[in-house]
Amino acid sequence: MENKLKTHALGKLRIYIEPTHKVRHGERSLFRKLFPKSAYLHIISDAKKDGIMNASVYQTHSGYSNQGAIQQFSAEGDNSKLTLCIELIDSRERLEAFFLKHTQLLRSKVVIYKEVEFWDTE
Repeated sequence: MENKLKTHALGKLRIYIEPTHKVRHGERSLFRKLFPKSAYLHIISDAKKDGIMNASVYQTHSGYSNQGAIQQFSAEGDNSKLTLCIELIDSRERLEAFFLKHTQLLRSKVVIYKEVEFWDTE
């Protein structure tokens, strides 16, 4: 028996953010006041809560975002300004809803949407 390729249209949302970007809302315990949660961890956590199909964070080795200075990975230096890429995959509608829910957090960030195909077999 031969498998047939089955495709579905999905979307990919890429968010470029610095690891030093923190979230200062939500739970305001003393611990969170002293050590605010990283925005990229907050985005991944919310994506899971919202039922987004796939969420990943990729570290870059070199680059810049939003016309900022070029940053480069260094084993001996500070990498806190080296851009991270958060990638979310789901339907366009769900990604749009997620983006609109997080408009304040994503303001002035580079956010890219692209249509992709999801492959499966019958």
